Amino acid sequence: MLQSFLPVRICHWDTPSEPKAFQNHSGGVHLGPITLLTTWGSAVDGQVEIQEGKQAQLILPYVAGVNTYVIGGQTFHSRTSAFFIPARHALLRVTNTFTSGVVISFPPDALASVALAIAGSDTCLRTLEEAINQPVLLSRKNDPRRDHLHQVLISTLALINSAMASACGLHSMMRLDDLILRLLAMLLVPELLEGGELKSDRQRPDAAFPPSELLEWLLAHLDTPISLSQIEQRSCYSRRSIQAMFNKRFGCGPMQWLRRQRLDRALAMLQHPPATASVAAVAQACGYLSPAAFSRDFVTRYGIRPSALLRGKADQSLA
Repeated sequence: MLQSFLPVRICHWDTPSEPKAFQNHSGGVHLGPITLLTTWGSAVDGQVEIQEGKQAQLILPYVAGVNTYVIGGQTFHSRTSAFFIPARHALLRVTNTFTSGVVISFPPDALASVALAIAGSDTCLRTLEEAINQPVLLSRKNDPRRDHLHQVLISTLALINSAMASACGLHSMMRLDDLILRLLAMLLVPELLEGGELKSDRQRPDAAFPPSELLEWLLAHLDTPISLSQIEQRSCYSRRSIQAMFNKRFGCGPMQWLRRQRLDRALAMLQHPPATASVAAVAQACGYLSPAAFSRDFVTRYGIRPSALLRGKADQSLA
């Protein structure tokens, strides 16, 4: 399982001398450019060869235990902190008291692209490029920012697990790959949490805030997956700037505004439905994964169930 999901070659993979038989349970999923491998079981004493330039990895322990990583002549000890492995050729030895965690594998270029979208300039990008070229233990003890990001990442992985177990499953509309890449970039460079400044080469004194062409693009793609990084990239503004623009003009962030537009479109479709309209069809046309999630948000915003509104329109047409 390890070798089939991650760009590594197993040199040896064994368990320390224990009276119990070796046990391990693993599962993996591809999420856009990201690969997630979850694993738990007996203690391991193994060595793998990292392939040059393929993908970087983040080992994220779930349960506190003694984890030791040896790479490039450096030794790292951890209980709950994440361990970052750069995408360069090296031998990595892993030993632990038991196995429990997730390995996130991702291309460094995708991480750099997301970091640039967040920052709005290449200042933090240069810091990120330095960070992704060396192994590092991302300690949570002395940095509350990393501790917060770690908790959000754990919650996101739990959401993915729940989605996979549900009837809906994972869907590209959720753009969880973008969320994970953003969290990884900020874990490596916590300064990205502070956002960035406007890109000077695209500033215009008379520019609409947010740019009208951005709003037009968003409205034209309500039925497609849209990530926060895409919004930042298309606007050419940093995370902090685009959030401030939307809050000033609309009283909410860009993703909340996007959800409102999807619900407004749904309302219009339900008020003037075609003969074959259904709640599921309207939900899908407005970018929702499931009728249940759509109905919940619709009731919260308009105080009426979409099925009731649709049924009322159908009754009127029959009268």
